[in-house]
Formats: sequence, C-alpha cells, structure tokens
Amino acid sequence: MKRNAVLTLALLAACGHVLAQTPGKNECPANAPFLGTEALKKAGGFELPVFKRYCYTDKSGSYALLLGEKQDLPFTQEKLSSAIQASLYKVEAGNALVRQWSIRDFAGKDDAGVNFRSRLFELTDIDGDGLVDPVLVYRFFILDDADNIDTDDFTGRIKIVTFHQGKKATIHAITGHLDGDRKTTANANYFALPKPLRQHLVKKMSAMYSAGQFGFDNSYDFAPRKEAAGR
Repeated sequence: MKRNAVLTLALLAACGHVLAQTPGKNECPANAPFLGTEALKKAGGFELPVFKRYCYTDKSGSYALLLGEKQDLPFTQEKLSSAIQASLYKVEAGNALVRQWSIRDFAGKDDAGVNFRSRLFELTDIDGDGLVDPVLVYRFFILDDADNIDTDDFTGRIKIVTFHQGKKATIHAITGHLDGDRKTTANANYFALPKPLRQHLVKKMSAMYSAGQFGFDNSYDFAPRKEAAGR
C-alpha cells in the first residue's frame, strides 16, 4: 500500500497539473517516462505523428492525451491533414499505459483537409463529478482556389467531441453564408449527457460564434438538433 501511495504521488508530480487547468497548462513534461516509444508500443501504439501531449489527473487516476496529425496537406494559411487521431491513456504502475479510448477522423472528398483546434480544447471537470470531461475540437476546411484554403468563419465544418465517463458525445456543425446552409447536429450520447455539460457545450458554441471562430447555426440558441437516423 505504501508503494502504491508513493507511485501515485510520483505520477501526480510528473504530470504537474490540477483538475481544472486548460490544455496550454497541461502539456506533459518532455521527458515523461510513460510517453516513451516503448511504453506507447506496449499500449497499442499510435499510428500518426504525435504533435501534442497533454497530462491530467482526476479522482480516477492520471492520464495522458496524445494528438496526432498526418500534416500531409500544407497550405500558407494552415497546415492541414488527411487524417487525425486522438488517444487517451491511463498511466498505471511502472509507467505502463492503458488505452482508454481512441478516435480517428479523415478529410472528406470535398474538404481541403482537417486539423485540431487545440486552443479550444478543455480538460476540466465540467459537471462536478470529480472526473475530467475532455472536450476536443477539430475543423474541416474547403479550398478557396487550387493553392489556398478558405478560412472564413462561415465556410467548412467543425466537430466538437466530448468524453463523459468514457462515452463519446459528438457535435457536428456545418456552416455557410446563408441561414439555410448552417446546421448543427449531435449524436444520441450528447442528449444523454448531464444537463450542465450540455449547457456548457452550447455556451461554448455561442462563445466561438461571438469570437469569430466558427459560424454556428443559432436558430435554436445554438442548441444542436438530433442526428438523422442511420447516419
């Protein structure tokens, strides 16, 4: 028991954060032993080049969130990818990693590419249950011409992915310059989230709209509609 207590304290010190910090303050130490090549290999590997590593601790343990982007579609305005990946690992005894969940997404045939909007990430306990609710955001861009992408707030589409107690809730928003072009939908897991968490995500979309970060549909005060069956 004493050894386990010492190990837990060591992991907390290595991650160097508290429960309600923002991603910028949650970046893992560059020399964190649990993020070495061998540890990742034993945990099931990570298919794409890793470009950001976040660490956090909540009442259930210590975790490392890894982001990967292929970055094979460079443009002047943004470095985009044909594929992205995010994986959450729990840091166990002996710096072993156990993968909790992993997501991958891909640019569609009408997209110029996709990338994570890491400044919009959140690693906080939103509903007060003592567990961090990771919120990830990534955006799909369209071409302006053969060599440039359109970065206007009212072009392209965006996804907000939240994990609550291990279940993935996804909001998918499409924008456009006309009211009829804009649509925000969510999967069934979103509507099963605790009310404070749903309200938080709606406020987040409203704030992003006001800040000129994406042109969400505000027909229903930014609340998403139910995703069409069979999607």
